[in-house]
This record gives sequence, C-alpha cells and structure tokens, in this order.
Amino acid sequence: MQKKHKVGLAAAAAVLVAVPGGLVVKNQAAAAEREAETKSLEQAAEEIFQRRADRSEAEWRRHAPPAGKVWNQADARADVSRVKRKGDQFIVDVNEIAIPYTSDAYGMKLEPTTPWVGSYRYVFERDGSDWRLVKDLTDQLTK
Repeated sequence: MQKKHKVGLAAAAAVLVAVPGGLVVKNQAAAAEREAETKSLEQAAEEIFQRRADRSEAEWRRHAPPAGKVWNQADARADVSRVKRKGDQFIVDVNEIAIPYTSDAYGMKLEPTTPWVGSYRYVFERDGSDWRLVKDLTDQLTK
C-alpha cells in the first residue's frame, strides 16, 4: 500500500512539474513568435525608409552637401519600439535612422554624414508572407 502511495505521489509530482514546464515552453514559443514578428515588421518599415531615402527628392538632399562634395546614397535602418496588435492589424511605433553619404564628383571617397532620425507610427496588415502598409498614424505620436 505504501509503495502504491509513493508511486501515486511521484506521478502527481511529475504532473505538477510537467504542467508549469509546459507553460514555460509555450510562453517561450509565444515570445519567439512575437520576436520574429517584430523583426519582420522592422524589415517592412526599413524597406519603406530605404525607398524614401533613395528618392531624388529625399529630405536630406534638400540641404547643401559639404563643400567639394556631392550627395551620393543613403542607408536607412528601422528600430521598432512598440507593436500593438488589433485584430489583423499591427500598430507599430518605429524609429528611422537614415545615414546620407557624400562623395567626390566622381562617386569615389564615400563618407557618412550626420544621420537623420525620425519617429513614425504605422499600421501594417499581413499580405501573404509580407506586410502591407495600411495607414500612417505618425500624427498621433505628438498628441
């Protein structure tokens, strides 16, 4: 009888240990999924920023380059600070860091200049395996 009781207690203890462990694994999986989603949204925002930085009428090109230099290219990066899910939509607060480069008149001697930084709030939806920008809610950031 005592042996059965010990086996029963051991089984109950194993179940109690397994359940919290299962919750930990489930929480870790959910955290990994959120992390992957955030990285994916960051890449989508970065593509938007890079397209904007590559345009000939980009904001940073409106200013004169340093003497003896010409504007060349820019590298844009995105840094997601917050993601909020509302149904199928993801509201994303993201910072843009665009680094314009100058060069000589022949396109040689690339040199980075002062980075341009901006904060934005975008709404994205899934579009297959990609993201689609639905709205720009940046004006809400100042309110």
